[in-house]
Amino acid sequence: MRLFWALVCFLAALTYSISEAQAQSQPQAISQVSAKPPFDKELVRVRLLTNSKRVQVAGQALRFQILSQPYRNVAIPDSGSAEVRVMKKNGKHIWALRLNNRENEHLFKDKYLMIQGENLRVGAQSLPSRVLLSAGPGEQVDVVGVLPLDEYLAGVLSSEMPTNWPLETLKAQAVAARSYALSVMEERADKPYHLESSVLDQVFRHVTDGDESDPKLQKALKAVRDTAGVKLFAGNHNVLKAYYHADCGGHTTLAKNVWSGGVNSGVAVDNSCPTNPKAHWTVKVTRAELAQKLRMEDVTKLTLDRANNETRVRGVKVAMNDGEQKYINANEFRQALGFSELRSTLFEMKQEGDLYTFTGRGFGHGVGLCQWGSRALGLKGQNFVQILKHYYPAARVAQN
Repeated sequence: MRLFWALVCFLAALTYSISEAQAQSQPQAISQVSAKPPFDKELVRVRLLTNSKRVQVAGQALRFQILSQPYRNVAIPDSGSAEVRVMKKNGKHIWALRLNNRENEHLFKDKYLMIQGENLRVGAQSLPSRVLLSAGPGEQVDVVGVLPLDEYLAGVLSSEMPTNWPLETLKAQAVAARSYALSVMEERADKPYHLESSVLDQVFRHVTDGDESDPKLQKALKAVRDTAGVKLFAGNHNVLKAYYHADCGGHTTLAKNVWSGGVNSGVAVDNSCPTNPKAHWTVKVTRAELAQKLRMEDVTKLTLDRANNETRVRGVKVAMNDGEQKYINANEFRQALGFSELRSTLFEMKQEGDLYTFTGRGFGHGVGLCQWGSRALGLKGQNFVQILKHYYPAARVAQN
């Protein structure tokens, strides 16, 4: 799969020209193009969406290519729309490509299909100029954006943090996001995609050319450019998987208290987080609703488990009506109830009859950079390096 990585980088530099008449026949081999990629930055593969069996792609000057035959065309360059569906026969994936709403389909055997073009989109969702279609389980199609790291970071920064916040705060967020992305890219180098475009990794929205004239986006782009190459490094000299969250509720925690593992990047105390308008919250759930969300027959009792010297919940012991108990990691418990509902693991619980009331503060897992806290530090005049050292005191900030 390392070869796959090299192919993606190489394919980014290829362009093709073939007449419509040629495209209506079986694709023909063309001469090899010897060219270097137009950039030397890392390419990120981010999963943008998953469709069931088929994807409708629109754009200008669409070009298609299968990765197992990197010098063979599979479509005409002036096509403006395509319906792509995937099938599986005799254990092999088959792509069926219909161009410009025509009746005939082109069939190709491969697990991946590369699409390049201008103004690419699926429905109303804008896509990068290169996307990789990957055949997933159950004949699903993953739409994976392939783009330079800094372009990806601009889309993350404008999605993860308000761009009217202090520039030094945005710079700190850019370094954290870059470090997280590079660490995960290394972990998942052999996977069809590195990162999710949601809170499962980092929220990402593709930035179009039209967006770049927006003054707010210009600020995000400046934060990325001004910190070019700057990363966080762990004690083992690897790029730190730099977690971050919205609001620590007053203090951060270690990764091991949330995921039972991870590098120790240190903890921080923030007295400014109550400035977040959503700092405090309450969630009420009935016993029946709780059982449904946890996918259990019934729930009779909940017991909160906290780490030593921690006010955060580490896990929840769930007693069922048959006398058995199940232990659920606190982050998984949050996910079951909804991350936007049970906003953090910094909570208390009260049971009154069949009603459970959770009262807490903060938003997110509480590891690494606190976005609301970093805003306060930026407003106080701290630079991005000072902000990063506050939230990752056991890590090193360097340009490498």
